[in-house]
Amino acid sequence: MSSGRHRLEQRTGSRTRRALASPLGLTAAALAVIAAASLAVPAALRLADCGQTRYLRISGTLSMAPLLRQAADEFNAQEMRYDGTCVLAQADETAPHRIMTELSGGPGGAAVRPDVWVPESSAWVELARISESGAQAVETEPRSLAASPVVLAAPEGAEGVRASGGTAWDLLLPGERDPDRPMVMVDPNRGVDGMAAMHAVRRELGTGDAADTAMTDFVRDVQLDTAFGEIDPAGLFPASADEAAAPLAVLPEQAVASYNAGSPGTPLRAHYPSEGTVMLDYPFVSTGDDPRIRQAARDLYGILERPAYRERMREMGFRDPDGAASGPLAEAPGIAPEVPETHEDLTGDALLTALDDWNRLSMHSRTIVLADVSAAMADDLNGGPSRLEVTRTAAETGLALFPDRTDMGLWLMSEEFGSDGRDVAADPGPLEQAVGEGGATRREELQEVAEDIEVAGGGSRLYDNILDAYREVEAGYDEDRINSVIVLTAGSDEGSSDISHSELVAELQDRFDPERPVTMFIIGFGAQSDREELAAIAEATSGTLSVTDDPGEIGDIFLSSISRRLCVPDCGT
Repeated sequence: MSSGRHRLEQRTGSRTRRALASPLGLTAAALAVIAAASLAVPAALRLADCGQTRYLRISGTLSMAPLLRQAADEFNAQEMRYDGTCVLAQADETAPHRIMTELSGGPGGAAVRPDVWVPESSAWVELARISESGAQAVETEPRSLAASPVVLAAPEGAEGVRASGGTAWDLLLPGERDPDRPMVMVDPNRGVDGMAAMHAVRRELGTGDAADTAMTDFVRDVQLDTAFGEIDPAGLFPASADEAAAPLAVLPEQAVASYNAGSPGTPLRAHYPSEGTVMLDYPFVSTGDDPRIRQAARDLYGILERPAYRERMREMGFRDPDGAASGPLAEAPGIAPEVPETHEDLTGDALLTALDDWNRLSMHSRTIVLADVSAAMADDLNGGPSRLEVTRTAAETGLALFPDRTDMGLWLMSEEFGSDGRDVAADPGPLEQAVGEGGATRREELQEVAEDIEVAGGGSRLYDNILDAYREVEAGYDEDRINSVIVLTAGSDEGSSDISHSELVAELQDRFDPERPVTMFIIGFGAQSDREELAAIAEATSGTLSVTDDPGEIGDIFLSSISRRLCVPDCGT
């Protein structure tokens, strides 16, 4: 299992990230399809004898959109009328999460509500039906147009992606593959292949604190290279790709087959996890209740059921709805034609858990770090480094673990700094923000502060500073971030604060709001005479206390603390 420390080296200039660097990670191909979405409205249907003209609006995935536009053209060529109403079909490509949001009545949905929806999986249908409006709008048993299993894709012959027992989902974990080989998947909020990966990792890791820490490590590792739309393999695997460092990608098998059909310089092989995978089923979903449009949708489905369209789907790399690889797909390079082992677990609560894990762990943070520089920090740890030296390591580790969009501030604590007992080295702000001379970022300036931390002496004013930092984070609460206070300390206030321990705990308990949680993460160094007191402070905010005298444990402690966000505000003691 990965310790998390391998992530301390910042990945810069990632080739994979550059390949996904178009707006929000969408490929240029996806944008081109959206821009050129077919309206499929031939002039011949503008007939004077139409009492009314209605539109059959069709939205599908990027991979399925060309076929839907072709079917819409054929539908329109037949000049369809229903009770004197002319119906024209319009097909386009819209991301499934936007359609799901629109059908569910949530904010940020699609601009146009479709009458026919073809997402890549019925998982989207199930998510849409969670809401009352979605349950009313979406049919309960949509028919599958095609199938495609979720696979792990890598260049043909790539080493380290297939063991003697076959490929397994644990290859997604950062400690199980070559550290130079990034793992790429679509954001689970925007693709069922991403949901499947998150669900598989959770199944692999299990539950409990250790599993949550390992899940945190996984999310931190992959979110740097996560795509926000369907992944175009051509952008990930250019002809000159270094196969030893080429990504391992979670993709629909159809994407691999379609890519290989173009005889690329870096052909791919689809690997099928031995534990089973998720089969995407491309459901044909009718929405709304207008009987004319419902009948038009049925007629469109009849067109898509014709043998010519079935064969076209196979040529595009899709399997038949029953999972069989027929026709061209059966002989496609890089594809195993046998129906892979699948499981049906990605439904209901499993879907929501996969999304919740990802969303909590990938959320950016807003935090103030309190670093103790009191006289007690000069003491050594069992004959080893001083507490202050370990504090430097912890500060540098934390800076490396938190991404650029983290809002972070740093306070140094000692009564030697004056009446408030602190030196504000940096107010909370984005680590990527240029704040210094020559364009130096906040991260770079904090790195310099961390490297130069020295013992200031005196007491820590620990309790006063904890409460003041909590109030500041609370006052600037950002609902789109994880809000916290991180404390690095020798662990004792020694009466240096104006507020007592019991008063601090009572104040934190009164202030902690489960709807707007600000959580306290305390890392104590060495034998703690006040360990119980520190634990009570952390517990008051659903936080954690970790105690260590080993600098090598700092990375794991930070990951464990970050994983706490999976249970906040309902964490146990």
